[in-house]
Amino acid sequence: MKKKIALLTLTLAGIIILSGCSSYGTPAKTSLANTPAQTSATAQTQSNAINIQNFAFSPATLTVKKGAVVTWTNNDSVPHQIKSATFNSSSLSKGQTFSFTFNDAGSFDYSCAIHPSMSGKIIVE
Repeated sequence: MKKKIALLTLTLAGIIILSGCSSYGTPAKTSLANTPAQTSATAQTQSNAINIQNFAFSPATLTVKKGAVVTWTNNDSVPHQIKSATFNSSSLSKGQTFSFTFNDAGSFDYSCAIHPSMSGKIIVE
């Protein structure tokens, strides 16, 4: 009987440990067909982060180097959706992120598809 309890305890502990390694409960990542590679927020630097809060993008204009990954994080309680001629996200709920790699130099204007008064710009050098 003690062996069965010990085996059951070890099995449950293993399940609990492995469940911490799964992707269950993580925000959905936005995927774009035929676009440059996208990465998670952990792979980029703080200076390339854009905060979405109070119905605004902060900073509103961001200058980055070619090849930089920019990550938008929605910190509003309402969904937002990034829209541009070059990149588009799905609807982002609170806490979700969208990342895009800028491989070409230029100026990239974007807005929120849900709230068109929200706008921003990425300048790639």
